[in-house]
Amino acid sequence: ELDQKPRATYRAQPVISSALRKRAPATVHVMFIVDERGRVNKPKVKKSTDPAFDRAAITAIKKWKFEPAKKDGKPVSKKMVVPITFPKGS
Repeated sequence: ELDQKPRATYRAQPVISSALRKRAPATVHVMFIVDERGRVNKPKVKKSTDPAFDRAAITAIKKWKFEPAKKDGKPVSKKMVVPITFPKGS
């Protein structure tokens, strides 16, 4: 049992082309590990409503920063799944 779950301290927004924007909406669920330093490791797509958005979601997640999870007061790695949503007309 964790004392604290990882908390995002910086969330980079995905960058997509205007052609891709016209295909929105889409949601990409990205699975990754937040390490003891709060960095994202091994991001990969768990599921996606449109694979064309996968690369933009992964690129954005790699830039995210976290306050790491804590167990017994010490930072620990934790697997997470986060949905990245590309709204219609975004």
